[in-house]
Amino acid sequence: MEVIDIHAITQVDSSGSSYVDGRPCFSPDGRTVLFERSGSGISLNEFWSVPIDNPGSEKVYYTSSTYNCLRAAWSWNPNQKNNQIAFTANSNGISKIMLLDAGGAPNSAQELTIQGYQANIKLSYPAWYSSSNADEEALLITDYNALNLIKATTHGEFLGVVSSATKWTGMGTVSAVNKNVIAYAGQSMSANGYNQNVNQIWIQTPGRAPALFSSKDKGTIGRAPWISPDGKMMAFEALSNGTSGNMQIFLKQITNAPYDQPIVSVSNANNPSQHAKFSPDGTKLVWMQTTAPGKTQIFLGTIHM
Repeated sequence: MEVIDIHAITQVDSSGSSYVDGRPCFSPDGRTVLFERSGSGISLNEFWSVPIDNPGSEKVYYTSSTYNCLRAAWSWNPNQKNNQIAFTANSNGISKIMLLDAGGAPNSAQELTIQGYQANIKLSYPAWYSSSNADEEALLITDYNALNLIKATTHGEFLGVVSSATKWTGMGTVSAVNKNVIAYAGQSMSANGYNQNVNQIWIQTPGRAPALFSSKDKGTIGRAPWISPDGKMMAFEALSNGTSGNMQIFLKQITNAPYDQPIVSVSNANNPSQHAKFSPDGTKLVWMQTTAPGKTQIFLGTIHM
């Protein structure tokens, strides 16, 4: 397994502007990548999009005049006719989950108000549960106040805490093949308090304690996991040299515990890289990669088995 034909798809020209492009995701047809952009005169993070077959042709997709647009997740449910994009809106230390119609006008996104989560909220990193039934639209969401993962519908119904009571969690991902299988960046609870710099990737299956998934020989760092559409692989970020170096993208096959398959390096260890996502058909991978001070581009590669 390797990733080939790696190339940038944003900021590919030689213009003088440098942007920070990050946290990409694919459209349902796999032809477009949605990402967040900041820098070079952008006061609040915006969403931009770029077709993968026309690198460098990115354009503004959605903006807000009151909050930063962050951490988008685009539903691939063909029966979902609105609210297809979930994202995090951040302003003044409060982060909320917003729902946006695909192609929605500026400032048109609506807040997802979840039962019991109306005040002093710090909700982030929405991830869609796969469903062909529009009445079952649901999200996996990180609650940074409680440091756990919750499940909620797009109608605001709270469906419970789904992460282990023994872990503090960051970003999570859910299997499209088995909605009861989740993975997350996290750590065991301790008197030292939460520190994302010691997170590892854990995979949680029904009836079992969370199992360590990220490689021990790459140190303690493991963040931003994402399960492939067929449920057979996971992408995540970890330090390139164990406990030092830059954050780098890795792939690892999902087999059975103890998850001792080797990990595959994807990105260049000389360039910090984060937040990888799979295409709907599982053949491509996108991520953000720093290429110069103050410049982060979206990169695309093809997964070759």
